[in-house]
Amino acid sequence: MRYRKGSVALSTTRDYPLLRQVLHSDFITHRQLFEFLKLDYCASSRNAFNNRVLRLCRHGLLTRHDLHFANHESIYAVTPVGASELAGRGEYCVPSAGTLGARGVHSGIHHSLELNEIHLALKRTGALVYWMPEIEIRSRNDLTSSGYWKYYDAVVVVRLAGQDCKFALEYERTPKAARYYIDIRERIEQEAAVADFLYLVSNPDLLRYVSEKLSYCKRSIYFGLARDFLHQTLALPVRRSTAPASASLISLLAQGKALQSTASLFPSIAV
Repeated sequence: MRYRKGSVALSTTRDYPLLRQVLHSDFITHRQLFEFLKLDYCASSRNAFNNRVLRLCRHGLLTRHDLHFANHESIYAVTPVGASELAGRGEYCVPSAGTLGARGVHSGIHHSLELNEIHLALKRTGALVYWMPEIEIRSRNDLTSSGYWKYYDAVVVVRLAGQDCKFALEYERTPKAARYYIDIRERIEQEAAVADFLYLVSNPDLLRYVSEKLSYCKRSIYFGLARDFLHQTLALPVRRSTAPASASLISLLAQGKALQSTASLFPSIAV
């Protein structure tokens, strides 16, 4: 088949997974993108990957930002052209892609890149079943009646001892004003689609601040440091909002799953 000069033929096994990963990440570094694709068996050769990314940038499907804080790495986002291409392939929704300037002086980019590291750490364990990114959560919330009560950073499913455990993930890089946590607590308490909630934060002081603001929540919220999660992942010691002692995340998720299974076997009977 011959293509018009200037057009690009996209591979379903190489190009689309790459574009989809950038879309789901919002912003992503060159290294992170290559590692995601390697873990998904969509890339093996670094040279072929480099050429593919360059080709997608040249054809206007990706935009590249060279920022000093990213350790001299390029950072990518999907352009409106790339987003439109993905929309035609059934993606849930598309953002105003390539909006680096519109988001302030790099505001939120650090959050995206650090959340990518959390995602990668979990993916390397082999326990990750599904990672629902915020863009998919927003689509479900805005366009259907079966969404979530909050725009979480991700909804995650991991497999532990043959059981699938689901939790909502929030990465708190900087503190919010105290009044916002009142609304967050209320939304979490109304959440019916998720039973467990994990808050990963950037430093110990913020950990104390966030856990205190959400301490009266009636749901199971676990709090831990993001930097420790990168090394320990599911073995991370976390504090539960309803108990002062810490325990491993894996044990709390498994315990919560067991309680849910028991409740389904012996449902309460209204009288």
